[in-house]
Amino acid sequence: MKFKQWIESDNNQILFYNRDRERYGFLSNFHPAPFELDGEVWPTVEHYYMAMKSEDPAYRQQIMAAPTPGKAKRLGDSKENPAKQSLFRTGIALNPNWNTEKLKVMQRAVAAKFSQNPQLKQALLQTGNAELIEDSPTDSFWGIGNGSGQNWLGKILMDVRHKIG
Repeated sequence: MKFKQWIESDNNQILFYNRDRERYGFLSNFHPAPFELDGEVWPTVEHYYMAMKSEDPAYRQQIMAAPTPGKAKRLGDSKENPAKQSLFRTGIALNPNWNTEKLKVMQRAVAAKFSQNPQLKQALLQTGNAELIEDSPTDSFWGIGNGSGQNWLGKILMDVRHKIG
């Protein structure tokens, strides 16, 4: 697997959800990059993140076994959206501390992904000091949403880049 060398843009930003997806898709939580955390091997960051929404072992196994990160996301999102619960069995409790723990969960998973996959680590480091931005038009927490979002995934990626650099 080879990654293109990062070329500085006019504004020193990498927008990895839409604009620069082809070149920087490895920054996505959907990128296949197995890593070990908590005694389990997870196929993607998305699988791990969604599984941690509940402490129920059967729920976690269902998420881990999802054939794609998109399916893992749909299953995990159904925990927070009653209208989507038909995608997954009901009666599983959401982690009561989820809103205070989700940033730590994401930080651990992203750090594991890049520290355990040397090619991805090198590719992340090659982004230099560029601002990493998830330019998802619909996610204003992990991405920038309509332009004024919080970009937490980008912030976590930049923090991990700094720590492993």
